[in-house]
Parts: sequence; structure tokens; C-alpha cells
Amino acid sequence: MDKPTLRFAVSAPITVVVVALSMVPALQFDYWQWVVAALSLPVVTWGAWPFHQAALRSARHGSTTMDTLVSLGVTVSTLWSLWALFFGGAGRIGIKMHMSFLPATTTSGHADIYFEGACVIVVFLMLGRMIEARTRHEAGDALRSLLEMNVTDARRRIFDEDGTFREQVVSSDDLMVNDMVVIRPGEKIPADGIIVEGSSAVDTSLISGESLPVDVAAGDEVTGASINTWGGLVVRVTRVGADTTLARIGHMVAEAQADKADVQRLADKVSGVFVPVVVALSVLTFITWLLIGGPIQAAITAAVAVLVVACPCALGLATPTALLVGSGRASQLGIILRSAQVLENTRRIDTLVLDKTGTITTGNMSLEQVVPVSPGADTQALLAEAAAVEAFSQHPVGEALVRAGTETGLPLPSVSEFVSHAGRGVSALKSRSSVSEDTLVLVGQPQWLADVGFPMPENMSGVIAQAEESGATVVALAHGSVPSLKAGESIQASPASVAVDSLSIQGTSTPTPAHAHSLHVQEAPPTEASPRFASSESSTVDVAASPATTYIDLRVEGMTCASCVRRVERKLSKLEGVEATVNLATESARVSLSRPWSDEEIRSVIDAAGYRAAVIDRHSEAESKDETQIREAGDSEYVVRSLEGIEGAIVGVFTIRDQVKDTSAQAVQEIKDLGITPVMLTGDSFPAARHVASQVNVASVHAHATPESKKDFIANLQADGAMVAMVGDGVNDAVALAQAGHAGLGIAMGSGTDVARDVADIILTTSDLRAAASAIRISRRTLRIIKQNLGWAFGYNIAMLPLAMLGLLNPMIAAAAMSASSICVVANSLRLRSAR
Repeated sequence: MDKPTLRFAVSAPITVVVVALSMVPALQFDYWQWVVAALSLPVVTWGAWPFHQAALRSARHGSTTMDTLVSLGVTVSTLWSLWALFFGGAGRIGIKMHMSFLPATTTSGHADIYFEGACVIVVFLMLGRMIEARTRHEAGDALRSLLEMNVTDARRRIFDEDGTFREQVVSSDDLMVNDMVVIRPGEKIPADGIIVEGSSAVDTSLISGESLPVDVAAGDEVTGASINTWGGLVVRVTRVGADTTLARIGHMVAEAQADKADVQRLADKVSGVFVPVVVALSVLTFITWLLIGGPIQAAITAAVAVLVVACPCALGLATPTALLVGSGRASQLGIILRSAQVLENTRRIDTLVLDKTGTITTGNMSLEQVVPVSPGADTQALLAEAAAVEAFSQHPVGEALVRAGTETGLPLPSVSEFVSHAGRGVSALKSRSSVSEDTLVLVGQPQWLADVGFPMPENMSGVIAQAEESGATVVALAHGSVPSLKAGESIQASPASVAVDSLSIQGTSTPTPAHAHSLHVQEAPPTEASPRFASSESSTVDVAASPATTYIDLRVEGMTCASCVRRVERKLSKLEGVEATVNLATESARVSLSRPWSDEEIRSVIDAAGYRAAVIDRHSEAESKDETQIREAGDSEYVVRSLEGIEGAIVGVFTIRDQVKDTSAQAVQEIKDLGITPVMLTGDSFPAARHVASQVNVASVHAHATPESKKDFIANLQADGAMVAMVGDGVNDAVALAQAGHAGLGIAMGSGTDVARDVADIILTTSDLRAAASAIRISRRTLRIIKQNLGWAFGYNIAMLPLAMLGLLNPMIAAAAMSASSICVVANSLRLRSAR
């Protein structure tokens, strides 16, 4: 039995006896009041010691908390009762007492004793804190269950020198990147990785909330903690420890729970002066009662009731508990809220901009048709050529071409100098027998190719129009001539004619280095390790490095109300370069350091403030996550090519089809039911976009969008007064997502790239668009619960304090009401556990 439970177990039965003797005249024998005093002393001293200790600790540091009010109330009641016994006539034989809910009306002719009130205050508050701690523990169940999903053991494949291998059971914490692990049917996958052998269906419901298992085979990525249902798998580990998807989700959820909404900052300011004001009101009440001629026992009773009924704890719990439950419930549904500010923004969202590919549609594109410009041309050769150029692209269109090209069985030609022309297409050099015969190969939108000097042949116009009207995506393959150059020579491109967009996450143009404006012609085909071949999508984004920041996560014990939170934050903020966010509901603190303070120095500050601190984690972020994710693709010297003056022709057209998700139409309707207008914004052609929009009932369609024009489109909506949220999944959406987040929300789909997820305010770990509507619903409901909690906390204090000052509240009733106030706030927050 822990100490709080022991104190309650001992104090509660004693208090029952004290109350019975004090309130029921039939039980009051001779000198009963002295027995009551003897029974009460252990309760008001040992039982109430945590309150007294916390109050003394606060007093040493010149501050006050809820414990100050409780300790004062218990101490004043006890001291007055002892005075009454020894000097006020209450110790005489034959004295009788009756229970009264209205102390102001009590007229006994002698000084009353209030041992029962002091004992009941202690017991009610101990019970309240025990219930509150339990409900707060329940509030954190979702995050704990998320973090406990991880696998403890793994079967690592160990390779011997003769090429044979054996299995070794190791702790999942000991796994390293590139380890091979074996997962049997029914087992959890121990870490993120790529399947190298086997096929199966993987249940990701614990992470994404999607109930149906996903079919996987060699080459597919799998997420740690997902369950292998029926097949045997061998997986190459790609991320371990804090870098795994599960760990990152847990970290983001914890950050959101530690964050503070704007409404909570107001509550914190009120809490900072709440206790001193209540103490002043108690003193004022006592003096006023005496000035108007009231009996001294009524004055003391009213003053004690004022101290006890005030409840700053409810103010401190109003927001953190709602955030704790709301964000935890969201994570169970595959929704990660990145900050408390998300709650404020969702309330005002009136327009939701939707990307098409991968958001409304599945993003799993498949090649439908290859149409050569010249009849009789080798379609498989054209496809292999397009696949070779697209091999370094992350775009779904490129992936579809690569899959189809490799299925032909033909070897893909060697290419070099790959460039992604953001939102338009890709290009590369196809090497032949000599430098002079290299060919520039371009794959992209027909309109883009026409704009750069490759007009569409007339016999292809009908094919394109028919495909786009049916909802298919059309890309064309073009050949361009490259000037003959001597070895080591290069052609310089004018910055004004650069065909690759350099974009920052913030949506502003970033100048391209001068050395990147050259097209190097080389005969030898590049290898996979060549630094030239950075990720196509990553090559279009540039992010400025952020200064180094160190974060320390701490467990803080001993906080009882919002005043404690304010004190810890205030003490830490006095250190140069330190910012702190303290959370009462989770009893935690996150400290960010721009100067090299040690763990011990930070912990000692909290300890000196009167609380117990323990460091849980310390980590540094030397550069922004956005930059880290982008650089993972390779720190190459990106090639930027001018297409000006290059001659050539379109040689083939590919039609590629995507399928609308089964749930997208329902998702759009749910978005409309929330009072939000859906808008489709896509880089695809207008006919193809319109065809998809008609299937999901989206009326507003905007096509042919580039990353920059997507950003501008959202900025224009915002300038017109719209509160915009955007849902996207690719690097091409990253700039627009960031723009939406400036005054609204950026929402990244779970199938999206790291860059999109890193700039988003909400991350959906599921690919179901209905999760976007759920995210907005849960966020709005969480904000409503926070406001209800704060309304109750403020309203309770505004209503109860005047009653106590007027002598209309017995201190025992005041103690019960104060405990009930905090419990009501936590219980109201727990309603979010059923949110959808």
C-alpha cells in the first residue's frame, strides 16, 4: 500500500467517528469533545502532512498554491477548536453540538469546535486526489498503449562466412539498420523495414486504425509494431529506436499533450494570482464578519470555508486533461495532432483543399496504354526508356511507369543527370556509344513539353483528350538533342531559364548555387551510389538550417495545481536561453535550451522550487527535421538544366489510371457536414481532375497546379478571408501545406513523404480521407471540452466564493465541493475517449 492510500485508509474511519460524535447529539457522552480532539489530531497532522509540507515548501520560495489554502483551512479550524476547548467554554461537561449547513445561523452560546470540519476537509481532499490521479491515469491510457505496442524480442538472421545463416533471438533494442529479421505468422514486426523475402498481409490497425490487413510482398515497406497475419517474412531493418514510425508518433503525441492552447494561457495567468487573492478574501471575510457584529465562530467558519472552497486545481487541469484524452484518442484513430494550436484553428476552418493523387485516389497508379507517335514503333522500348528516367522519382506516375517497365523484362537503358521539374515532369541523359550521341529524354505533362518546345503531334490529340475525359492521367515521352561537347566541357544555363523549381518549405524562392547551373556530359553511366542521383522530389526542396536546440524531458512530482505549474515555468525561465512548458495532467516538463545547461542544473532548479524532478530524455536537434529528411536522400550537387534551345520531338504517350478510394465520397460528404467547403487542387489536367471530382461530389476543381501555384492559390484564398486547411501527401504539396499552416491547417496523409509530414499540423497515419474529417471533429470536440472545463472551473469559483463569504457554506461541504470540482473536470475530459 502506498503512502497516500495508507493515509486515507487510516484517516477515513477516524473521520467517520469524529463526524458522528460531533453531529449527532444522541452519541455525545460526557467529555466527548476531548475524545474528538484526540482522534482528530492524527488526521489533521499526519494525514494532512502532504498538504502542510507542500504549503511550507511554497512559502519558503515566496509563493502559494492550492495546498496553501488547504493547509491554512485545516490549521485555522484546528487551532480555533483547541482554543475553544481550553479557553472558549467548549470543553465543559454536557456541551452538545448539532450539524448545521448554514454556519451563520448557529447560536450555541459558546465557542463551537470544528475538528470534524478539519478532518472532513483532509479526507475529502485525499479521496479527491486519489480519484483524480486514477482518472488522469486513465486519460493517458491511449498514449501508454501506443508506446507499449513495440516488440521486445526479434529473430535476427546471422550470416556465417560460408554463406549459411542462422537465427538468433535478440532484444529489439539491439537491432541495427540493415539487420535481417525473420517474422513468423502472428508475430509483430520489430522495427520499420523493407521486405526482402516472402509475402503476407500486415495488420496495421494498432497504428493506422485501418481494420483490414494490407497485402505486402518483397520490396514493400512495413512498419514496426504491425502484425504479420499469415505468411513468413524476412525484413531488412531501415529504422530503429527513436527513428521508427511508432517512436515518432509517440513523440509527436507527447509533444501535443505537453503543449498549451491559448485558452489555457489565460487560465495560467489567473492561477498565478488566484491563491493570494483567495487568502486576501478569507482575511477580508473574517474582518467583515467581526465589524458587522457577527459571532467570532461564524467569522472563522466563513473564513475557513473561503479557503477550502476555492479550487485553482480545476483551472490547472481543464486544458491538459482534455488534451491528454483527445490527442490520445486521436492517435488510436490514426490521427496525430502536432500542437494545441491545432484545436484553435480547426474551429475556424471553412475551406478544405484536397490534393487528388494519393488523397482522393489510391495513388497506386497502373499503366493502361502506350501509344507511339510513329506507327509500328517498339512500345516496350519506349516504356523501358521512360522507366529508366523515372527510376529516381517518387511521384506515383513515375512509380507506375517503373513497375510496368520492369515487368517487360527488358533491360533499362543507362541514364545520367536526372532532374525533377517540380509539378511538370522529369528529364535525364540517355547514354549511347559516344558523348556526341547522348539524348535528352523527357517524361512529363504534354502541356509542359509543349511550353518548352516539344509540340504534341496532331495524331495524339484525340488519344489524349479521350483518356483525360475518362479520368486517366497522360504523360508524354520526348527526345531532345544535346550539343556535341568535348570531354570536360559543359553548357551554362541562365538562371532565368531554369526548368527546375527550387522551393523552400516556407514557399519562398531559394536561389540556386551558380555551380548547379551546368549540365555535365559524361560517357560513363552512373552507378547507384552516384551522388548525382538524389531523390527527384527531394531535389526540388531547400530548407535553411535552424540553430541547434537541446530538449530535456522531465518527470515532475509534487505539483497539485496551476500555481505550481506557473512557479516551475517561472523558475526555469530565469535561466538564460531556457524555455519550459510544464504539464500538470502528465506531471511532466519539456525544457528547450539554446545554451549548454546540464541535466543536473535544470533538475536542481525544479528541486529548489519544492518539487521532485527526474530527467527522462535529452536530445539535440542540430538542424530542422525538414532539412534532415531532405538530406537523407543525399547531399548531392543538384543539377539544374535549362531546356531553352534544345530541339526534339514527342515520340510516345502513356495513359495511366488511378482509382478513387472507396471511402473518398463519404469523406467529402462528412467534410461538407462539418460546414467546410471542399476544393480539389491538382497538377493533373482539368478533364482528368473533373472526372475524379464528379465521382466524389467536389464542385470546385483547379488543375495544372505546380508546387508554387498551389501555394499561391492557398495564399489567395487566405487573402480573401478564408480559413484554409489542405490535405496532401507529396513533396509537391509541402509548400502548400506549409502555407495552409500559416493561418489554418496542413494535413499530411499517412502515405505521404517525410517532407510533407514534417511541415503538417496534423498527420494521418491512415490513407483513408475520412480521417481528415475525424481529425477536425475530434479537434473541435476537444476544444469544446476545454472550454466547458474552463467555464466550469471559473463558474464554480465565481459562484462558491460569495456563498462561503456570506457564511452559507459549512467547511465540510466546501471541501466536498472543491474535490468534486476537480473530479468533474477530469471526468468531463474522459468523454473524449469515445470521440470519432
